[in-house]
Amino acid sequence: MNWMLLVAVIGFGSSCLAASLLPHEQAKNAPSSPVDSILQPRQRRDSYNVIDDCMTVTSKDGHFYYKASPKDEVEPGTTCGLYLITDPERQIEIELLHVDVSCEDGGLISVVDGWELNGEFFPSPEDHQLPLDQRVQSECGSHQVMRRYLSSQNAALVQYRVPRLGQGFSLRVNYVKNPQPCNILVEGTSYVYTLSNHGRRLNCSVTTLFPASISLVSLDVGFTNQRRLSRLLSSRRDHLIAHRSTAGEVVHNCEEKDMSDYLQIGGSSGLDTANMLVSDSICGAAREPKASEETIACGITTVRLVSSGRHRNWAQVSIRPAEDEDLSLANFMCPA
Repeated sequence: MNWMLLVAVIGFGSSCLAASLLPHEQAKNAPSSPVDSILQPRQRRDSYNVIDDCMTVTSKDGHFYYKASPKDEVEPGTTCGLYLITDPERQIEIELLHVDVSCEDGGLISVVDGWELNGEFFPSPEDHQLPLDQRVQSECGSHQVMRRYLSSQNAALVQYRVPRLGQGFSLRVNYVKNPQPCNILVEGTSYVYTLSNHGRRLNCSVTTLFPASISLVSLDVGFTNQRRLSRLLSSRRDHLIAHRSTAGEVVHNCEEKDMSDYLQIGGSSGLDTANMLVSDSICGAAREPKASEETIACGITTVRLVSSGRHRNWAQVSIRPAEDEDLSLANFMCPA
């Protein structure tokens, strides 16, 4: 059910190409939906990969090579993208090896820390430790680069605009272990995901590129002060929005109650969580809470852990692609 996202790809990203991302390290000396076209099954080729589509999503590692050819389906100078995605607990290391792209004709290749679709970024600028102008590194000219960049999460993007036939670039992709995953992009799998702020003041999220059905497995978000939690649960209104489990309490609509730490569930038509429509915000502590599964009928579904830094928060959620029956019964839908 990936049918709502490709609207985000049309006209994506020439605006971000002029920004800059600090490199991870300098290499040692050495020689019916608008997004269906990028959400096809991941390409799995040999370790030497020729890029022949303008929009490519892949989880393959190894060398990638592009050279503008008369056989290309797009005109020279079109902005294209190599979208990289891997397992939730990994980061993406991109080593830009060689660039042959004319600066004078507006050519450019950019490495993006995250994904960019239609001017919106994953992770959202609000949820990333780096400012937006440090998340993109651009190169042009004709030279060896030999520079490595490390993404902050399991998604990265190489955008390129090659104005002349015969020009192009080469790079190497490797996937490395992420010791503290925070933001996770999900392409199309069912899984139980863990979000944690690792005791820090930061927001973490799981974002799917499809309408999804979500159920809460366990959480411990906010409320180190149990007396405050008891007062919150004592009012008549909050008895209606809280439920008990065998190992704690779950409170709903926590954001509306001015809580500083909570778990948001919602959806949107774009990647920026600042534009997310929120179905619920949850806080408290519970194992196996007795809550029903909720379907988010939006092109993009997000579960977002908002943390003030005063608590060591974590949550486990089960996410699966919504089926037709789920969507027909969904009580939360994004505007068409």
